[in-house]
Amino acid sequence: MNRSALALLGLLALPLTAAAQNRPLLANEPPPERLPESNFSITPYIGLRVPFNTGTEILTTEGGDQFQLSWERGGGPMAGVDVAARVHGPFHFVAGGAYSGRRDDLIFLQTSSTTTDSLVAQGPAYWFAKAGVQVRLADPTPDNRRFHPSAFITAAPAVVFADFNDIPGFSDAANRSSHHFGLNLGVDAAARVGRSDQWSFSVGVQDYLLFWDTDRLVARDAEIGEALVGEPVTVAFDYGNSNVLTLRFGVSYRFR
Repeated sequence: MNRSALALLGLLALPLTAAAQNRPLLANEPPPERLPESNFSITPYIGLRVPFNTGTEILTTEGGDQFQLSWERGGGPMAGVDVAARVHGPFHFVAGGAYSGRRDDLIFLQTSSTTTDSLVAQGPAYWFAKAGVQVRLADPTPDNRRFHPSAFITAAPAVVFADFNDIPGFSDAANRSSHHFGLNLGVDAAARVGRSDQWSFSVGVQDYLLFWDTDRLVARDAEIGEALVGEPVTVAFDYGNSNVLTLRFGVSYRFR
């Protein structure tokens, strides 16, 4: 997933170095199509949370038998909003939140070296929150491009809330929601709508590198494991983080 984000960053950087169309411009005069600077912006957006894996768990019964449990977390639509305030030069303070609803997860239970059972379970809804720094990359001067997108890079501490559905018969500890800290890394390309100084649109990719609080997950997964294998189990996690990739499209209102 990190490679996908780097590849997109490379694609966004191409128009900054390519002069696809030659047209006369004064050396330091920005073209009228270029996205103007703004002191504050609000960007609601819609997007897609890409399916992701959360590694393998080892289930151990009281008799010493072991099973491997792994999850394929389902993807789904998401919606959110970012606000950005210019601090100095190309640097902005950015904060935002987003929501992505429940979708089906796949559970893989390996009972032996050759036998794997798969089941479907409803996954959690996710709430995303972040606050950090956004940097606008420099536009070329002179700018001879036909199109004039501007590129932004975001780095922000984040927290993700996983809101699980209640399973009848499970304990309160197993049914409770959990929160997990992480790092949001993103890249966006933005361009003005027509000749408007206030409105622009953007497309981008965001990667949430999550550091799972497995202490908050162990009670739920222990009861899920018990239901699957038919006896009490202890759970050991062999993962601590995951990449949650999101794609998005937004429209910004910008205050100059």
